[in-house]
Amino acid sequence: MKNTKSYIRTSLVRRAAAFLLALLFCLLCACSAQTVEKEEEAALLTTPSPAPAPLTGGEIRLPMPINADITDPLRVNTEEMLSLFSLIYEGLISVGSTGKLTAELAESWTGDEAAKVWTFTLRSGVKWHSGSDFTAYDVTATFSRLKELGADSYYAYQAKKIESMRAVDDRTLEVTMAQAGYASLYALAFPVMQGGQAAALPVGTGPFLLESWTGQEARLIANGNWWKQRPYLDAIVFVERDSNETALASYQAGQLDMVPSSNTGVGRYRSESTTVLDVMTQTAELLLINSNNAPLRDANVRKALSYALDRGKIIANIYMNRAQPCDVPVAPDSWIYESKSKVYDYNLAKARELLAEAGWEQDEESGLLMRNGQGFSVRLLVNESSETTRKEAANLIASQLMELGMEVELTAAPHALGQSDSEYMQKLSAGTYDLCLIGVNLGRDGDLTEVMDPAGTAHYGNYSVPELTAMAKDILIAKDETAYREAASAFQVKFAEELPFIVLYFRLNSIVYSAEIKGVSEAREPDIMYTADKWYINQRQD
Repeated sequence: MKNTKSYIRTSLVRRAAAFLLALLFCLLCACSAQTVEKEEEAALLTTPSPAPAPLTGGEIRLPMPINADITDPLRVNTEEMLSLFSLIYEGLISVGSTGKLTAELAESWTGDEAAKVWTFTLRSGVKWHSGSDFTAYDVTATFSRLKELGADSYYAYQAKKIESMRAVDDRTLEVTMAQAGYASLYALAFPVMQGGQAAALPVGTGPFLLESWTGQEARLIANGNWWKQRPYLDAIVFVERDSNETALASYQAGQLDMVPSSNTGVGRYRSESTTVLDVMTQTAELLLINSNNAPLRDANVRKALSYALDRGKIIANIYMNRAQPCDVPVAPDSWIYESKSKVYDYNLAKARELLAEAGWEQDEESGLLMRNGQGFSVRLLVNESSETTRKEAANLIASQLMELGMEVELTAAPHALGQSDSEYMQKLSAGTYDLCLIGVNLGRDGDLTEVMDPAGTAHYGNYSVPELTAMAKDILIAKDETAYREAASAFQVKFAEELPFIVLYFRLNSIVYSAEIKGVSEAREPDIMYTADKWYINQRQD
């Protein structure tokens, strides 16, 4: 009996324990279920709803480019007209926001072994706004007209890089370049015209077509037969205004919806109802170094100057933050930009250290840099024009160099845009300066030979770095996309080491527009309308 009672007692304990474990398990499961439910509820509350699809419809109003001529896209002379025409016309290839080549009217292309002769397969089903078919013969006719126009065409630079074109059939085009290399393909981004002919009312293949033109207003409407998806906007209207200042005033008055501007003070328009988008340009601000000045031939001295320049202060105080620092002549948003080339952040101590290595010491009493009893003096040249920003920047640069211990003589010489015989250009060409602050508009094809080669049209400063000149040419003759990028990277790293001139920053322009307009974020100079087919007017909530 004793054993039996012991067994029963043990059994009851075990059953009670099992029951308690089961009860605890149920409670835990219930808690877990409640926790899961709460987590699911929280997830539902915190997970953002998908963004609404862009709406189709509506129109936006922009200022008409000054002295607009709507008849001929090959004769444009401003970026504003280039942007307007890019809504109507397309090229074989387009240049995307990062500078990378994108297939447009050409569906694909292949090069021969030397990368000089390229065969293009054109898109099928592409229609002109008139309704007729686009063919390879339209491309060859446009190219023939480019050659005829010569220097009178905005695209004369591209035309020189193309040796010949031949339409194999309606959808196949053979192009022979003047120089072998992947970079030559950038020359094919010119607008293709129907039959290569100008017309009173232009006919293109692009996302918008011209509905009406009065001289004071151009109304472009969405091309419902475009080979891509129809643009979201129904229309883009360009309205005549006599200046950018008038256009900005018209925006404030509600007469325009969008105004591109190079005005550095447009940040004041930013508000809940207005977006101010800064867009990269191809204008690089350079500090040219005349190598005829013996101390400046020392690479350490040039590097010291670069370290001594507080680009951030210049950009904030002079350009109202509408510039981006850069150490090489390649825009920092480009797909071929090499981040390793970013070296010269402001560092006055480093600048003094490099100067000391070159034998320049700061005199304790005067604060001036001295070597062998001689001071370090330079002549800084800048252009005197109606656009005073660069002159103001030169003044700040002069003060920063003086803080380093240099004696600076600043000369602002008269100059007007396009004036080749101005006092400023004469001084620049004659080399009567030691440092010169200048703006250079660089191409998007990576061709730097004009600034690097002593025979180049944009080469100033009397510098000669044969290795860099050869590396600049290597970019142009690279046979494919990968080799092209590698060559550009190698050039930038070497440039930062040699520093034949100092790149300060790339200028930014801006677009002021209604916050109701969406999809504009990828806009970039020189063609801010490149992605206009993706712009749309946001849904208003009642």
